[in-house]
Amino acid sequence: MPEQTVNRISLITGDITEQHVDAIVNAANPTLLGGGGVDGAIHRAAGPALLEECRKLNGCRTGEVKITSGYRLPARFIIHTVGPVWSDGRSGEDDLLAACYRNSLALAELSGVKSIAFPAISTGMYGFPFKRAARIAVRTIREYISTHPSVENVVFVCHGEEAYHIYREILETDTSEHPETSLAESLTAHLLMIETFHAIRIRNRTEIVKRIAPVVKNSTQALSAGILLNNWVAVSGVTGDVTIPESIILRILEHLKKM
Repeated sequence: MPEQTVNRISLITGDITEQHVDAIVNAANPTLLGGGGVDGAIHRAAGPALLEECRKLNGCRTGEVKITSGYRLPARFIIHTVGPVWSDGRSGEDDLLAACYRNSLALAELSGVKSIAFPAISTGMYGFPFKRAARIAVRTIREYISTHPSVENVVFVCHGEEAYHIYREILETDTSEHPETSLAESLTAHLLMIETFHAIRIRNRTEIVKRIAPVVKNSTQALSAGILLNNWVAVSGVTGDVTIPESIILRILEHLKKM
């Protein structure tokens, strides 16, 4: 199928291991030690050195990401993310899948990646309904790149014509914009970048977004809130699982109200 591009998002059919982009995303399992499907294909194409590097990463939790070299691949980096296993659609699967895409883009941006290729995460052995997963992928990526211009090209690599047509229909028809949601997603993306950069996990990330997003009026304010949080993390020297104090949240809210 011919390549199609809509607002910095490209759509192709092909083999993700052959993509000439800065980074490809691997739909990995929690061990990061290879498996079936896309995961196995990437490990085979990259060569044994990839497995050796992955052994040192201590696995990866669902929705989170790790980065390695691309080794024998055309891509310079491989970003590994663990998608959710489909249960009933009421067990947080949608949020975890969206986190895979957001975290991958955040880590890509921190690593200087300009172009990145994705497979259809969780839609193989993990059983996530394909159309539902594709809508989550397109929406999440659109929301992220709308406030992060440094990611210049995102490629969906489709396995077959049916997948290509599903993505194309979503790209062409699902163009509605929801400013409030986009700002919340932008704030979430900044928090995820902070977590990735400082190797921490913010326990109350969801609460912070719920508290701050209603006050945020534009992407500049979302960035300002992210900078304030990043400064606090950097100065405080926290590690591991972190709870942002109420005093810091209130300070950010006051700052935003004065902007």
